[in-house]
Amino acid sequence: MRTLTIAILAVAACREPSPPGFSTGPGVTTASASTSTSSTGGDTSSTGPADDSAGMDSAGESTTGLLRDVGATVDFGSAQPPGCKGKVDLLFLISRYVSMESEQTQLLASFPGFVDTIQEKLADFDVHIMAANPDPGWAGWVCEKLCKQPPELNCDEDGYICNDLAWDVTACDETIGAGAIFNAGAGAANRHCALYGGNRYIVQGEPDMDDALECIAKVGWSGDNNIGDAVIAAVKPAINADGGCNAGFLRDDALLVLVIIADSGDASDSYPYEQYNAVVAAKGGDAGAVVVLHVTGREDTGEPHEPGCSYQPDHIIKLRQLGMMFPFYLEGDTCAPSYAPFFDAATDLIGEACSSFIPG
Repeated sequence: MRTLTIAILAVAACREPSPPGFSTGPGVTTASASTSTSSTGGDTSSTGPADDSAGMDSAGESTTGLLRDVGATVDFGSAQPPGCKGKVDLLFLISRYVSMESEQTQLLASFPGFVDTIQEKLADFDVHIMAANPDPGWAGWVCEKLCKQPPELNCDEDGYICNDLAWDVTACDETIGAGAIFNAGAGAANRHCALYGGNRYIVQGEPDMDDALECIAKVGWSGDNNIGDAVIAAVKPAINADGGCNAGFLRDDALLVLVIIADSGDASDSYPYEQYNAVVAAKGGDAGAVVVLHVTGREDTGEPHEPGCSYQPDHIIKLRQLGMMFPFYLEGDTCAPSYAPFFDAATDLIGEACSSFIPG
């Protein structure tokens, strides 16, 4: 049975009401400082404390305490927590490494659920949604090079149309961390995303949310996996400032929800602590202003593998270490038939995070 592990480390002793648009959520767990593991349905995972040390010892192992259930998130009706001003920035980082081909079915199946959750639970929020380019460069160049090879090496059968798209590539399309509105290559959208508002991200008022979300998030499998580097790039002030590729996306007074979908290890040159520091700096030094959902491959425990699933020889991988540093962290399984339930659970954390997020 597939399991969903939720690890929420408390950042405030007292919890304020959840914002409108949120119903009763899943059980909330907090961590004590002295015990070690939590299990769900027999699977075990560890979380790190909410500080710069990330709860890792020199061997890269977690030093966190036993998680204990302290109740459920409550629907307080129309009460708006003073620390949340109704703004949420959703940042998707989706690997386009070749191993993601097997996960495309699940990802595609998730889009309707993602949209339902946004429209139902975040209806009262001013939401920005962006899928950042996970690599330096435009993925379509990989297929353009293969177009010059024998037919059996072409990307045509995976949806890419050779010699038809490359003429329209811009500098931002080739910039790591920039909003992806021209995903190209094997299994990708292979078209421009005409987003309402003319930005490289979705804003409130988007008339066709289903199509817009699929277009920006269908990155395909013709690239590498530099998710950590892309996280740093996407939150830099310059790229979000006037004139930058993502101008206006990241807002000082908005809660940041970071959604990472990757079934393999991170190929970034940066380290988790550098990625964490960049994100926290972008949120004014407040790690509690960030909710992280990480959908990842399974830990390889030596048991027989399920066909089509990705397994990690060491589940304490770089991207997981990054997620575990934050006080609001949830982990999902790339082998699940749909990732929508994980996203649904992550949005339940937004009300929890809003209760303590007070923009400067």
